[in-house]
Amino acid sequence: MAGEPMVTGVDIGTYLTKVVVLKQQRDDIPPSVIALGTSFTEGMRKGVVIDEEDVAQSITRAVQEAQDMLDETIEEAYVSFGGSHISAHTRREKIAVSRADGEVSPDDVQRLKEHVSRHKSSMNKNILDVKEKSYMLDDTSDIHDPVGMHGIRLELEGLLIEGDESALKTHQNALEKSGLSVAEKHVSVFATAEAVLTKKQRELGVVLVDIGASTTSLVVYEERTVIHLAVIPIGASHITNDLAIGLKTSIEIAERVKIKYGYVSPDHIPSSATNRIQLSEFNQEETASFPIEFVAEVIEARVQEIFQFVNQELAGVEREGLLPAGAVLTGGGANIRDIVPLAKSELDLPAQVGQPTKLEGNLAEVQDPLFATCVGLAQYGMLCIVPANRLDGRFWKTIERMV
Repeated sequence: MAGEPMVTGVDIGTYLTKVVVLKQQRDDIPPSVIALGTSFTEGMRKGVVIDEEDVAQSITRAVQEAQDMLDETIEEAYVSFGGSHISAHTRREKIAVSRADGEVSPDDVQRLKEHVSRHKSSMNKNILDVKEKSYMLDDTSDIHDPVGMHGIRLELEGLLIEGDESALKTHQNALEKSGLSVAEKHVSVFATAEAVLTKKQRELGVVLVDIGASTTSLVVYEERTVIHLAVIPIGASHITNDLAIGLKTSIEIAERVKIKYGYVSPDHIPSSATNRIQLSEFNQEETASFPIEFVAEVIEARVQEIFQFVNQELAGVEREGLLPAGAVLTGGGANIRDIVPLAKSELDLPAQVGQPTKLEGNLAEVQDPLFATCVGLAQYGMLCIVPANRLDGRFWKTIERMV
């Protein structure tokens, strides 16, 4: 339907570049998925661009695949960035309230946020965002919105999200070389949260664990506030590497073995499963065979390590085993068979796999947690471009309350 809002999300991952196109066809239903595109990413390591030309070509291929499904042209996109260089640290700063009557104004809040954002951890870092954890006005603490209150001294505890200047620059260069017009860029894990977390989960306390190819990103919410972010330099590709070594085979065959026969633990292998894996099934030149339990043991060891690092991050903010809404797993690594029971055991929390929701359309692939970041980017973009009078629709009222 020409004239209806259309938004594109582009998630540039280490393993795959994904594109999702949404269109708002009616106000009273969620947007429809009208196109998808994927391309194997070349030129990235641990989420960082190491070859701008290769990454640019990967973006172009994925966008073109989506474009081929459309009657309209993809004009611009909301794009993710992430990687092992993304970090966060907490900073407290305070200012004097500017008005003579002591009423806190929006200008005071903005001035305080700008003051906090000056304090990057090192010279080669760029501040990407400041997430407000809580305000304090004189002796009153745990304030979420101080505007309109009265006092003398306003203090903010903020979470500063940072990235390496060089990594951000090469990411930008790759986008420019691809020719893609960028509406906005967002840290990947925040876009993922947009797609899979509910308002109630963010209120109660939840950790989103995005298991990507080469890194695992996590973000912790409590009382709808971001209280922690971290990037762990281990992901699903490390499982594949471990299998390649253990099976003495190529990365390509190890990946296919993981997808077809991989279980998160020997305890979760069904009795109906094959006892031995013949590598000749994947390449006739391969002659070895291995018990399926061996593959599960390799996978279990690496997934346990990922969850141990997640626990360390939660312990650092005193939330280990203490998040009522538990853990929501997403990213390609969340597709490992029976990963949820292991997550519950290792994290001592409720756990579930998070999938993109609030979508219409017939493209079932987008329900895969692999596409969560892409969907979140497009959903955010849709919220930005839908005219104010369209926000009377029941669906967008709900989204507005979540953001």
